[in-house]
Amino acid sequence: MKILFIKPNLEIDAVWDPIRTCNYIGIWGLASLLIKKGHNVVYLDETVRENGLSKKSVFIREIDKTNNITEQPLGVSYKDFQNQKIEDYSNMTSRDFIKKYSAFREGTIRRVMVKVGLPEEETLQKVEEEMPDYVGIPLIASANYLSATRLARKIKKTYPQIKIIFGGQHVSSMPNEFLKENPWIDHIVIGDGITVIEGIINGTIKEKIIYGGFQEMDEFPLLNPEVIKDTNYPLTPNHSYATQGRKWIDFMFSRGCHRKCDFCVAGSTPGCHITATDYDLLDEQLRVLKGAGYQELIVQDDAFLWDKRHLKQHLPKILSLMKKYEFFWQNNGGIDFEATDEFVINEILKYNQDGISKCTSLYIPFNPRGWNKNQSASRSMIGKFHDNLKNLKKLREAGIYIFTSSILGTPEQTPETFIEELKSDQNLITEGYIDSALPLSATMLPGTKWFANNGHNIINKKDYSGYSLFATHHRTDYFQAAEIEELMICWLKGLDKTQKAFFWQTAFPNS
Repeated sequence: MKILFIKPNLEIDAVWDPIRTCNYIGIWGLASLLIKKGHNVVYLDETVRENGLSKKSVFIREIDKTNNITEQPLGVSYKDFQNQKIEDYSNMTSRDFIKKYSAFREGTIRRVMVKVGLPEEETLQKVEEEMPDYVGIPLIASANYLSATRLARKIKKTYPQIKIIFGGQHVSSMPNEFLKENPWIDHIVIGDGITVIEGIINGTIKEKIIYGGFQEMDEFPLLNPEVIKDTNYPLTPNHSYATQGRKWIDFMFSRGCHRKCDFCVAGSTPGCHITATDYDLLDEQLRVLKGAGYQELIVQDDAFLWDKRHLKQHLPKILSLMKKYEFFWQNNGGIDFEATDEFVINEILKYNQDGISKCTSLYIPFNPRGWNKNQSASRSMIGKFHDNLKNLKKLREAGIYIFTSSILGTPEQTPETFIEELKSDQNLITEGYIDSALPLSATMLPGTKWFANNGHNIINKKDYSGYSLFATHHRTDYFQAAEIEELMICWLKGLDKTQKAFFWQTAFPNS
């Protein structure tokens, strides 16, 4: 069979979202498996193929109270829009800026959007050229719902014989609603597709809704670099710390999470636990990646350190394997602040003392936990794990870029706890513990406890581009939606003179 995996172009909020894109590891794994089984597989990334990142169009998307969606060109280039936005950000008060740029206006949601990547017509031309039996589209995030489903609908209408498969976070979280809205889709996969994808392709699995569940790492094949060699990602990644020209790749040593955070999909997945790659297979995988010219790993694990039962075995082992192949590495998935004890820090520092390869950047969030509701997350974390602060300073002194994030507009956050949060992160930066603290909007993602318990506070659930790390889409008991947007600007202005924030962290960088 011939299978075409397509990562659609991006449609994001031009005010709030930085342009971020990378290979999807899940699709890479599916493609690698099917190639191993003898199928003909092509992977298209429409945000980067044929210089897609340079192709941007700006438009207005409006959603009224009846969920009617209208779109029209804005009539300016993305560059001009951004220049004007940054000028206004610099010269206006936070409140005046929001009056001009807020998405929320008298019952209508009006967002300035930017489409990044190849237009659908060019994707359709490629589909006709390849003429696959199946097209697989990952809806990895709710924010790209419209782009993904519109493309798939056009493929199905133009080539009805092609079978369409969807998977990803959004589909797994609300499969019945998704199929009701898109009945022309042939199959949707809930959870991991790795154990069911070949059955779908061979026709032995015929159901419309297919349950892949949560699978162990040993179910996944070695990632085949040939799958993604033509995606042509830029040498400087736009979703993580710069690699100084080194060829990079996103990578995971484990999957799953031992936490059940209210805001996160990872730990909320049924059957979710932590599963790590066999070390012999990991050795072979790193050898293959090194042979393909990769020099830096951007780690995306939700549980990079695993847990305390395995930590003293796991961390030294994976670090030794990375050092064996001289990989530079950074962590973009997150290392819990409470885990940065002496053992962890010393292992990372040892990595940077020997050889040419180094750890370059670590994301260390002070995420809210169940025990610090109605408090500043960073302040309460520091109070409970104060001794770990000196370890962050050790990392920075070793030349590692340390950044964190704060989630604004959480259900429990008050004006007082927002001020506490901002002051706490200001102190962390000025006292030399971290380099930057980026603000994230408290997105109610489908599949999370926040969505289940607070989804009624989303202004309009069809406002898909609002399901973003950076764009606001909800109210709380303490703030209206536009007031949460204003908090985002207040945060950025409050840290503008002290932190080192880059274009990949925020749409308002000070790099």
